Amino acid sequence: MKFLLAVLVLFTSFPSLSESKYVLSKLSTLYVPYYDATTGQPIYKYDMKTADQIAYDPQDKIIYLVGYSVLYVIDVSDPKNMVILHHQLYNKTQLTEIEFCDGFVFFSADDETSADTRLQGKVYVLKKYQANDADSLKVLHTVKVGAIPDSIKVTKDCRTVVVAVGGEAFGTGRDFQDPKGAVGIIKFPNGVQSVSTYTNLDFGEYNSKVFQLEKDGVRFIYRDNGNIFLRDAQPETIALNGDETIAYVCLQANNAIAEVNLVTGTITALRGLGYKPWSSYKLDASDRDGGIKMNTYDIRAFYQPDGIHHTTWNGKSIIITANEGFAKNYDDEIGWKEEIRGSKILASVSKKMPQILKTALADDRKLGRLIFGKFDGLNAEGEYDHLYTFGGRGISIRLASDMSVLYDSGSVVEEQSAKHLPDLFNCDGHPHSTARESMDTRSDNRGTECEAIETAVIDERLVIFVGCETPGAIYVFSVGDDFSATRFESIFTNIPRNDVTFADMYDKRILSEIDPEDIRYVTVSDSPINSSVLFVSSSESGTLSVFQVNVVNTNSGNRAGSSNSLGLVLATVVLVKLIWYLI
Repeated sequence: MKFLLAVLVLFTSFPSLSESKYVLSKLSTLYVPYYDATTGQPIYKYDMKTADQIAYDPQDKIIYLVGYSVLYVIDVSDPKNMVILHHQLYNKTQLTEIEFCDGFVFFSADDETSADTRLQGKVYVLKKYQANDADSLKVLHTVKVGAIPDSIKVTKDCRTVVVAVGGEAFGTGRDFQDPKGAVGIIKFPNGVQSVSTYTNLDFGEYNSKVFQLEKDGVRFIYRDNGNIFLRDAQPETIALNGDETIAYVCLQANNAIAEVNLVTGTITALRGLGYKPWSSYKLDASDRDGGIKMNTYDIRAFYQPDGIHHTTWNGKSIIITANEGFAKNYDDEIGWKEEIRGSKILASVSKKMPQILKTALADDRKLGRLIFGKFDGLNAEGEYDHLYTFGGRGISIRLASDMSVLYDSGSVVEEQSAKHLPDLFNCDGHPHSTARESMDTRSDNRGTECEAIETAVIDERLVIFVGCETPGAIYVFSVGDDFSATRFESIFTNIPRNDVTFADMYDKRILSEIDPEDIRYVTVSDSPINSSVLFVSSSESGTLSVFQVNVVNTNSGNRAGSSNSLGLVLATVVLVKLIWYLI
């Protein structure tokens, strides 16, 4: 049975014969190397973070990819034979995000050379890649934007770049500092090749509004040494509304989304995302409970999305969030962290805490191992009235105007993982562990960690693609006329063995999609082939993969959307039966 794992994931994701489903089929995977700084030789190794964020040039059929310190140019005109055309190494610099717009490449960078360079993070603007052209990847602009820019978004006319200036804390001992987080706006009034302007919007106006912010679910976390909210604020990811007049900027650690008016250049709102009540759903909260044990507890979770995506559906402007979770940890820098195990909380719970919850906290098979927020849920006496953990372990759909929840996936992601991927359930993908050994090891700490998100409209439904870090899978959902009836569709994963280490599977080139950081859907009009495709970059596996989205019409037993789809289904069934027979 050891060889059945990857095949059965695809097969069991098909539903009973009642309705269409959306299922991914892979065309190919490119393994992306890192390069020796001295010799320039390519080196292939698992968990080198070589494939993080991607941008697509629809005219030349090129993917621009950044992975830690390298910018890659990849020819995807033949998706079954992707080729790295060029790479550029930026020494001691982390490239954090990349975008492409009408012949120009934009990327953000954190120069780690010194404290001063980290405080002056940059956005680069380059001409696009052109083989044998002296202007290929020529730098047009280098804009200083602030400390540690995390992501960027570019408007369709290429004249505005929105920057999430993360301002993450760094340095050790006396050199420790927590720079201010901000939203940057770069403008090119007369076009990309003309002079730029830059506006930096910080969160200083919210320093005096912390009490109200917290009531709305915004988190002010690191308060030691006189720290203030504008420094604790940590912008992470960005989504633009349809007419690109509003940027929604997610502050993941702070559990909030800021609304930025790009016309006036002002932050118009900072909205907390509230909490998810696990009393209404089930989760596996322990890595020491002997396997998959889903239970309901009267605890709360901050949603804390990583990826966010804006679209309009059913006449509503919506934000879809991948609720990964995040805890600030400065333990190596100054011996401070906000995480605490459930068992360590027990001595400080208030009298109002139900006995059943106290019992669960004392049990490592229940809540004793779960990671909670040390500074959240405290009353005036410093006792815990409520317990808050990190991450919503799924996705949410919110109304963009006020961030009210239209749909939350509840327990669906973990339940479907338990059903279809039991050997990979909450598995951390450690290089020297097998899936069997590391299964359930992330249950105590954010679980599935959904992080990347993308959408497409297919057959009059809004299809949502969600990349989850653990174990390394892409979950597919779809929305029809009713947000509350959002349905789970399928899972794709490519971890074919549960008895071989992740590093060994990588070396055999049979592993991919571990820690999917970015997902880009390309419509048929822009696609390199005669159908729409989905590109996925995955950090730990260092891979770029391309997929087709197949519509399985289960009423007729056929698929639409791919000429060889029916053959894929039949081949899968035959392969499963053949392997079963051989075993």
